[in-house]
Amino acid sequence: MTCQKCKGLMVKEWRPEFSQEAAVLRCINCGLVLDPLIEQNRVIPLRAKQRVLNAA
Repeated sequence: MTCQKCKGLMVKEWRPEFSQEAAVLRCINCGLVLDPLIEQNRVIPLRAKQRVLNAA
């Protein structure tokens, strides 16, 4: 998987301060951290925007 910010390598790691249940993704190049909640919040607004565009 590649980083959205710098296109570096993303690795899975367990970090309980971010998520107790799931592993987070961290870029080994720039340090960007993505947990499941961040991913979910990034996807939901895109779906809402798509509905608005489809209605127009």
